[in-house]
Amino acid sequence: MPTPLKLLILDDNPLDAELEVKQLQRSGYDCDWRRVQTREEFEASLDRADFELILADYNLPNFDGLTALNMLRERGLEIPFVLISGTLGEERAIDSVKAGATDYVMKGRLERLAPVVRRALNDRLERAKRRAAQQALREAHRRLQALSARLLQVEETERRRVARDLHDGVGQLLTAVKLRLAGLNPSAADYASRRSECLVAIDEALEQVRRMARDLRPSQLDDLGLVAALRSHLDRQASSAGFKPNFNDERVPARLASEIETTCFRIAQEALTNIARHAQASEVWVTLAGTAAELRLEVRDNGRGFDVAAARSGAAAGRSMGLLSMEERATLAGGRLALDSAPGRQTHLSLVLPLTPAGSTGHR
Repeated sequence: MPTPLKLLILDDNPLDAELEVKQLQRSGYDCDWRRVQTREEFEASLDRADFELILADYNLPNFDGLTALNMLRERGLEIPFVLISGTLGEERAIDSVKAGATDYVMKGRLERLAPVVRRALNDRLERAKRRAAQQALREAHRRLQALSARLLQVEETERRRVARDLHDGVGQLLTAVKLRLAGLNPSAADYASRRSECLVAIDEALEQVRRMARDLRPSQLDDLGLVAALRSHLDRQASSAGFKPNFNDERVPARLASEIETTCFRIAQEALTNIARHAQASEVWVTLAGTAAELRLEVRDNGRGFDVAAARSGAAAGRSMGLLSMEERATLAGGRLALDSAPGRQTHLSLVLPLTPAGSTGHR
């Protein structure tokens, strides 16, 4: 099957241009081409730049191939540029390549044209791949820096929260119990009521400790598995935020690798936290489904939605890192995360994680 090729030919001789096209056609190219011969026509073509390759005659009336090459480079266009000449000497040919020409072909040896074009197009493709890889690497590095900075902020915020909860909650309750116990007199008339107050305060302190431990890591995730932990967390969030919860699980193994369970739970936890804080939803659906090869999580709400692109930009700038954190968790576990939302309509999060044997090591 012929290979499509969009071609611009800079040549004042239409017969030479046709010979070049025919040579490429015989070599398997389906050429969509046009010919220009003046500086003005060439400039107008560069403004559109809707071609993949330039074949340029070295010598033109009042114009030449090297000038055309300089015009191409000044515009920052990385389009393969092949010089074709009948009189180009070896020294000039080398100078042309040094100036930025992709290659050169003598008009008396047009059989070289197709291999030169093929190599030029392949080189362009490889350069594009390298640029994409470098851009992806820069983006990953930028995201990692943002995450690292955010991680330090979150760690300090969490330390302050735990310290505050211990001091203002548990600490004050235990202090009150200590003072009441110090004043207890078994023979006093109010002994029973004071003792009861102490027991109530101790129960409150224990409940606060349990809540703090659950917030740090739910014991159900370790003891009962992902389904039970996620169902329980959904119910608590629903009770707190006032939405109707819907939970469904389909063929989810009783236990999964710890890394998979933790990743899935934390992403669902972040999604539900965002819904509770921002979505103003009246109903939320959470679905877990398992196959032999993967685990799927879907979280959907009927809230007000949001601009996903704007949220990503905000995360990249160091604000609201929830979305970036979810994406990084999914990537580190070898999974895929998709988020579909827009202002004024529901949000749908989809996560796919590859399953690994239960008991494999993973970070909690």
